[in-house]
Amino acid sequence: MYSGNRSGGQGFWEGGGAAGAEGPAPAGTLSPAPLFSPGTYERLALLLGSIGLLGVGNNLLVLVLYYKFPRLRTPTHLLLVNISLSDLLVSLFGVTFTFVSCLRNGWVWDTVGCVWDGFSSSLFGELGWRTVYPQSLMWL
Repeated sequence: MYSGNRSGGQGFWEGGGAAGAEGPAPAGTLSPAPLFSPGTYERLALLLGSIGLLGVGNNLLVLVLYYKFPRLRTPTHLLLVNISLSDLLVSLFGVTFTFVSCLRNGWVWDTVGCVWDGFSSSLFGELGWRTVYPQSLMWL
């Protein structure tokens, strides 16, 4: 008998019907119920794809302009380059796992992929945030 996930959700058999229902076990494999409708996944994929493309494009533009024009190499602009690099890494590593999962209508990665997605998004997001507010480092 399958009781669902830890949050109390119901497990579903791919053949239909809830897991643990009375009667003989249904044919098929056990899979979790979809969280959103297919249309919602398509909209989320469009949104995440747009955010990813804009993030990569805009941040690459900032890095190229900083490299190309030496007069932009000031301490203030270096701070902006650091934030831009951090945001570029979030756009590349943080958005892609979720984008692919939205294209497939559910999370397609294993536990290691889930941990990497959360770790990379948190790490690269914190790097940019800690650059802007360095006084927050004293609380670590």
